[in-house]
Amino acid sequence: MKMKVLDKDKDKDGADGGDGGPLASMLKTRKCHGLRRHHSLHSVSTHFRIPRQRQLATCNAAVVPNSSGGPTLNVDKEKNSTQQLDDDGELRNNTNVADVLVSCPDQKGVIAALAQLFYGYGCNIISSDQHTTSHDDGNVPMFYQRITVDLSELHQGRDTSALETAIDATASRFNMNWQMHKRSEKKRVAILVSKVDHCLWDLLIRHANGELDCEIALVASNHLEPGRHIAEKFHVPFHHIPISPNDSNGDLGAAKEKQEKAMRRLLNDAKVDCVVLARYMQVMSEEFCEEWAGKCINIHHSFLPAFEGARPYHRAHTRGVKLIGATAHYVSSELDAGPIIVQEVAHVSHRDDVSDLKRKGRDLERYCLARALRLHVDNRLLLHGNKTIVY
Repeated sequence: MKMKVLDKDKDKDGADGGDGGPLASMLKTRKCHGLRRHHSLHSVSTHFRIPRQRQLATCNAAVVPNSSGGPTLNVDKEKNSTQQLDDDGELRNNTNVADVLVSCPDQKGVIAALAQLFYGYGCNIISSDQHTTSHDDGNVPMFYQRITVDLSELHQGRDTSALETAIDATASRFNMNWQMHKRSEKKRVAILVSKVDHCLWDLLIRHANGELDCEIALVASNHLEPGRHIAEKFHVPFHHIPISPNDSNGDLGAAKEKQEKAMRRLLNDAKVDCVVLARYMQVMSEEFCEEWAGKCINIHHSFLPAFEGARPYHRAHTRGVKLIGATAHYVSSELDAGPIIVQEVAHVSHRDDVSDLKRKGRDLERYCLARALRLHVDNRLLLHGNKTIVY
C-alpha cells in the first residue's frame, strides 16, 4: 500500500521535476520511512533510535530554489549543532536528557507504569531497552530496563524532585531499584596506573578527542613515573602515593594497607564517581572492593577466566594457545572474578613469541578498557549478580 502512495506521488510530481521532482520524492520517501519506524515502536519493540543522517535530513531540511530554478536542500546547521546524535542514535549534547536505569522482579505492568509516569510529567522517551532473565539459574526472573528521556518539557522546569518522588513511589509498587543519571552531570573519573602506561595514554587521548563523556578528575600512581609525565601533558592533576615499607618498619603488608587508605581518602576528597585501574598492579583490599562495587573497572590482560593473576601472556605462550584476549570487568574481592563488561580476542600462532603476544594484547587492552569506561559513563550497564546487563 505504501508503494502505491509513492507511485501516485511520482506520477503527480513528474519524473523530471514537476512540483518538486526527484528531490521532493526523496524527502517524501524519507518521511515515509520515518513513519514506518514510528509504527514499529508500538507494534514490535520498545527500542527506538533514528540514524543520525536520516534524523538531520528529515527534521532540519528544507527545499529552497537555487540559482537555476531547481530545488536544493538547505540544512539548518544551527539546529543540527544542538541536536547532535551519538553512535546509538541518542541526543548527546542536550543537557536536558537523563538516563533512568531500573531493575525489579519480572511482573506485568512495569513498562506501562513507567511510560505513563514520564508522559504525565511532560517527558519524552527517546529510547528504551529492556531485558528479562530466564528461570534457568533457578532464581526469580529479573526485569532490567534503560530509559533515556528528554526533560526539556518537564512540567516542573529544571527541578526533577517531583519526578524523582513519583519514580520512587512507582518503584515501591514493583520492589524496584532505580537510578537517574542526568547527562549534564558528568561523572568524575580517577585513573590509577603503575608502570605500564599504554592504557593511560589511550584513555587520555580518547577523552581529549571527546570520545569519553566524563571528567578526568585525577591520575594517581604508586610510582612517580610515567604517570606524572603523561598526566601533565593532558593538564590532569597527578598524585603520587608510594608504597613505603621503610615508613612501616619494613612491613610491606602494613605499607600497602597504609597506601591504600591514603588512596581511598584521595578518591573521596576528589568526589570521584568511577575508578579505572589502567594496569594498576596492586591487589585491592576487600574493603576497597566493597566501597567501589560497580564503580571500579579493571583491565586484565587475559580472556578470563583463563590465566587469571600474574604473567598471563607467559603462561598462554607456554600453553600454546591459538587465541589471546583481554577482559574489562568490575573489581571484586575475588581476584579477577568480578562482573565482566567487555572481552576481545586475537588470533596467535606458533610463530608468535611472548613479545608478539604482549603487543597484540596491548591493542586488546586499550580497546576493552576504553569501551568499558564508555559504557559505564554512558549509563549502559546494570549488574545482575556477578554478570552485567549491557545496553
